[in-house]
Amino acid sequence: MTPATENGTYDAIDTVGLVGAGRVGQWFVTKLVRAGYDVVVSDVDAEAVADAVDRGARAAEHPADATARSNVVLLALPTREAVEAVMEGDDGVLDSLDAGQTVVDTGTTTPDVDVHYHGRCRDREVGYVDCGLTRHGPGPTDGDEPAYTLFVGGERETYQRLTPIFDALGHTHEFFGGVGNGHVVKLGVVLRASIRAAMAAEVCTFLSQNGVDPERVVDLLEWDVPSVYVDPPYSTNRGFERAVETDEGETEGRRVRVDESGARPRLRTSSWAKDTEYALDVARASNSYVPLLTAAHQTRLLAENYGAALADHDLAFGDEAWQPFHLRSFYRALCRPQEEWRRLGRWNREES
Repeated sequence: MTPATENGTYDAIDTVGLVGAGRVGQWFVTKLVRAGYDVVVSDVDAEAVADAVDRGARAAEHPADATARSNVVLLALPTREAVEAVMEGDDGVLDSLDAGQTVVDTGTTTPDVDVHYHGRCRDREVGYVDCGLTRHGPGPTDGDEPAYTLFVGGERETYQRLTPIFDALGHTHEFFGGVGNGHVVKLGVVLRASIRAAMAAEVCTFLSQNGVDPERVVDLLEWDVPSVYVDPPYSTNRGFERAVETDEGETEGRRVRVDESGARPRLRTSSWAKDTEYALDVARASNSYVPLLTAAHQTRLLAENYGAALADHDLAFGDEAWQPFHLRSFYRALCRPQEEWRRLGRWNREES
């Protein structure tokens, strides 16, 4: 790590500590290593850390270790609860920070969490910025590699100092002023995407129920509707096999929990609706009127409950096999309940 100068700032940023090596975190490793940064990675999943090492990173024992070895600490975590645990838990980030370092929260976090940790970091003479992101912005996708757009909130001086990092991570980035504003923009993007997803599922199901091929309508009018909404497959048990294949005594390591009856392991509840829940929290706090978001959020919750019943498992976070076609499947279930539940009954008999 580059040593601090007398005024408590670093001459250069050469080492990035990454906490969270999931899907987004792995891409961060690729982009940062490609840009010439030394990347030190910590994650609760040893396999994820191993994957990051294969991409050119070095392994850290825990978040505190990654923090102590870096100039900038990058959080790539899925929930505000995960951010709180990493910042304040045992071997966490906060107690390992030195003056002149900077924390960047790139997960989906609510602005109040950003304000809290900005203050805690400031007390330690440490910079803090929040950085929401989306892969559905400008810029072409290079194969499977996403072109991220970054929304940054915090102090302009800190943002400007980290510009090379943001250049490496995203196709483009923009500074939105005050602490928490980066995540406000991210939640606005979530609001729009959720409403559009529910609308696409409802329109396509309406057309199908009345004898019209929705694909023809989508093509004719050149609507921006993904094909999975037009003709979604029925969900299957693919993607849920990991829950039933867990070996005795290994449930904790595979991130599953045992339900109340203790009868079978289950994947933890899906977090696809988590972002809309955060957006609703922010809307209530700011007295914003969001009836469309409220309806879209309830639709997602109902769809996830339907999917959990259909496969008799909770859904894994970020399960691409389930999102987004489950919304259309849910509407189809409501329109044709006898057919859907007969099929569900058949699946249960086959499993037993």
